[in-house]
Amino acid sequence: MRYAFLLVMMGFFTLQAQQTETEKFIKQGQALFGHQLYEDAINKFKQAIAFDKKCLEAHYELAYTYLTIKDYDEALYYSRNVLGERNEYWVDALLIYGAVLTQKGKMKAAVREYRKALKDYPQEYLLYYNIADNYRLLKEENKAEQAIIKCLQLNRNHIPSHVLLSSVMKTKGEVLKSMLPLYYAILIEVDEQRKLELLNDLQVRWRVAMVQKPQASKPVSKHSRVSGLAVAESKLNSIARETSVNHPEEPYTFINQTVMLLSMLSEVQTGELDYFDIRYVDFFNRLYRAGHAQSFANFICSAKYNAEILLWLADNQSQFSAFINWMELQQ
Repeated sequence: MRYAFLLVMMGFFTLQAQQTETEKFIKQGQALFGHQLYEDAINKFKQAIAFDKKCLEAHYELAYTYLTIKDYDEALYYSRNVLGERNEYWVDALLIYGAVLTQKGKMKAAVREYRKALKDYPQEYLLYYNIADNYRLLKEENKAEQAIIKCLQLNRNHIPSHVLLSSVMKTKGEVLKSMLPLYYAILIEVDEQRKLELLNDLQVRWRVAMVQKPQASKPVSKHSRVSGLAVAESKLNSIARETSVNHPEEPYTFINQTVMLLSMLSEVQTGELDYFDIRYVDFFNRLYRAGHAQSFANFICSAKYNAEILLWLADNQSQFSAFINWMELQQ
C-alpha cells in the first residue's frame, strides 16, 4: 500500500517537473519572440512540446510565430493541432488558421470558417473584423462595411476597424465617410508613429475633397428627402477650397478644415440613423457643442511635430485641459 502511494507521488512530482519545464520554455520563447528572435523562439516552443506533446499553448505559440515569419504551411499545421478540441486558445488559433487561408488566396473559405465560429462565439469582435477584411479583398465592399460595423458595435474603440472602415468607404468613393473614422482613430490612437500615418492619410482625403466635384444629393427613403451625410459630403469641396485660400500654410489649413467640418456637421440634419450618424456624427456634434472644436483640431494635428501647435497648446492650457477632461468622461 505504501509502495503504491510512493509510485503515485513519484508520478505527481514527475508531472509537476514536466509542467514547470514546459512553462519555462514557453516563457523563454515568448521573450525571444518579443525581441524578434523568431527562430530561437521556435526552438524553445518545440522544446516545450518535447516535454509535453499536448501543450496547446506551445502549439499556439508556434502557429503564431510561423504566421509572423510567413511560413504559412507550418502555421497551418500547428493551428490545426489547437483546433482539435475547444480550449482557451481555440479562437486565437482559428484566427491564425483563417489568416493563412487568406494569405493563400482562399478568402471565401476563411469567411466560412469565421462565420461557423460565430455560432459559438457571437461576441468575438475579431471574427467580424477578419470577415470584413476578407470581403474587402474580395471587393465586396458592402458586406465588408456591414461586418466592420458589427465589430465596432462589440468594441467601439478597435482602432484597426475604424481604419478598415475608412479604407472601405474610400473605395466606395465616399470621402466624408472615409474621413470620420480616421478622425476618431487618430483621437484614440496612442502610438505616435501610427497616429502620424493616419494623419497623413487624412490630409490626403482633404486633398481629394478639394479636387472632387460636389455630387447632387439623392433621396434615401420615403421618410427622408436626401441623406444628410450626402449633403455634408457635397460641402466638403467648398470647405477644402476656402481653407486653402484663407489659410494656405500648414498646420492652419488642416486645423481650419477640421473646425469648419465640425461646424458644418452640427448644422446638417441627417434624417437617418445609420452607424455613421450614431458613432461619428453624434460624437463630433457633442464635441462641437461642448466648445472643444479648436482643441480637438490642434490635438489631431499634434501628431506632426510643429512649433505652432506647441505654442497653441502652451497658450491655451486650460482650454485644452477642459477638452481632455471631456474626453475622459466619454469613455
